[in-house]
Amino acid sequence: MNPTLQQRDNRNLILFIISYTLNNLVSGVLYDTYVNYLQEVSLPIATSFWSFYGYATFISAAALLLVPKTGYKKLLLFCAVACTAAFFSVLWIDSEIVFYVTTILALTGVQLHFIMLAPYVAAYTGNAGDKDIDWYTKTYYIGYIGYFLTTYLGGVFTVKMFSMRADITYEAAKKLTEYIADVTPAMKAAYIQGNEDVLLITGIVAAISIIPVIFIKEEKADYAVIETAEKKPSLGERAKDILSLLTNKDAVVYLAYWTIISFAMGLFTSYYTVFLNRNLHIDKATSSLLVSISYAAIVLFMLFTPYVVKKLGNVGTICMTVIGSVPFMLIIANGDMFGGAMVPVVGVALFMRAGLANLCSPAESQLTMSIAPKHLRPAYTSIINFLAGFISIVSGMYTGQILFVTQEGYRTAYYIAAALYALAALIMFFGLRKYNQKNKAQE
Repeated sequence: MNPTLQQRDNRNLILFIISYTLNNLVSGVLYDTYVNYLQEVSLPIATSFWSFYGYATFISAAALLLVPKTGYKKLLLFCAVACTAAFFSVLWIDSEIVFYVTTILALTGVQLHFIMLAPYVAAYTGNAGDKDIDWYTKTYYIGYIGYFLTTYLGGVFTVKMFSMRADITYEAAKKLTEYIADVTPAMKAAYIQGNEDVLLITGIVAAISIIPVIFIKEEKADYAVIETAEKKPSLGERAKDILSLLTNKDAVVYLAYWTIISFAMGLFTSYYTVFLNRNLHIDKATSSLLVSISYAAIVLFMLFTPYVVKKLGNVGTICMTVIGSVPFMLIIANGDMFGGAMVPVVGVALFMRAGLANLCSPAESQLTMSIAPKHLRPAYTSIINFLAGFISIVSGMYTGQILFVTQEGYRTAYYIAAALYALAALIMFFGLRKYNQKNKAQE
């Protein structure tokens, strides 16, 4: 490979990792402080948050289909601008409908960036051989460092801002967040203002994420098949190619696996701090700390992904980690049974569940790119996310209209999700075992 071209590929990968990390800084606040903020200002959106994630996933999947025409850089710029606009708008425009728009806009910005990861990395690691798993892993775990930082700092900073707004000590503010629903109107107003301070800073971080994207040097060959006039496929032929993925048994099996996982994730992953704070009555700062530690586990566990994949294969890694996370989900659901040891026990369970469940993320990305031919990778990623978006909407409607009508529903969600995780692992194992070692012929 041309050394200059290799340098450009590596540079573009590094710039993507920087932008992805900044995007995850925003994500950490979006899935923690922002959701808790919605609990105070727009409860219907908060309890159906995963539906909005689904709408955003639909939009993101549709946008990814534009890659062969627009390339990745323009879509990455959209991600950064969308998040920036969303966080500033929710603070500065006083309108109920704004909460709906900004929630979809912010989720689209972070979700499109996330689903672009696999095809983008594949586009610049075509000549990396067995080392491509290293780039997938680096992107994931460095990005999750950002997630870890803002989930932790977002909670601590929210309490700090709350204490300053309410003119009380940090410890007093922290104590009040254990039962934030029962505080006086004046204290509730100060708490909301503290959340808004954190959202403002996050908007600034989102704006900074535009910078690394600007410096990406993209060529058409990176994202589109160069076609001669004689061989240029028609729109019908393109559609036929994409639809062929839906008749491919292996592609369909993975879609079934991901459908179940997406529904299960929608039952609890966006509501960690809500469950810890309002069911287990762990104060806001501590609950955010516990969740942020779980994101640190993701970073730590992903360091071992290349080693585990080498030993177990892609499918073996995915099945082992999905099944392994189930017992810890059940421990979290029953955290209050541990009495005075509740906080450390729940913290360890969150740490292990998050680490195990996400250790397989690079392996999943590599697997999906192995199943799909190179020219259909963005399309297959879009199909995966169209389906995930639909399932997320269903999951969010289920939580908003049925499961979360009582606070105890947040606990029941863990039981349902645990059963679904076990089912998904079985589908993966029996359906895609032949991909357990990466098929280099498809590179």
